Amino acid sequence: MSEIEFRGKDVAEAITKGLTQLGCNKEDVEIKIVSEGTTGLFGLMGAKPAVVLMSFDDSKCNDKTFFESDSKKIRKK
Repeated sequence: MSEIEFRGKDVAEAITKGLTQLGCNKEDVEIKIVSEGTTGLFGLMGAKPAVVLMSFDDSKCNDKTFFESDSKKIRKK
């Protein structure tokens, strides 16, 4: 199993980005929400991205479009 962290402006975007890059279905991954993100002051300053950690079985995902530079953490269990 591998774990990869993905970021987006909200949780839905982070999950979509992760599933797309990994080539997985939502049923094939375990998703942990690390941070739901914030919009910041008036949506302008201090915004923080949503962060999700996805665990997946390498044999169930087609990660042809995944590049290590697209994520912050990559761990093998």
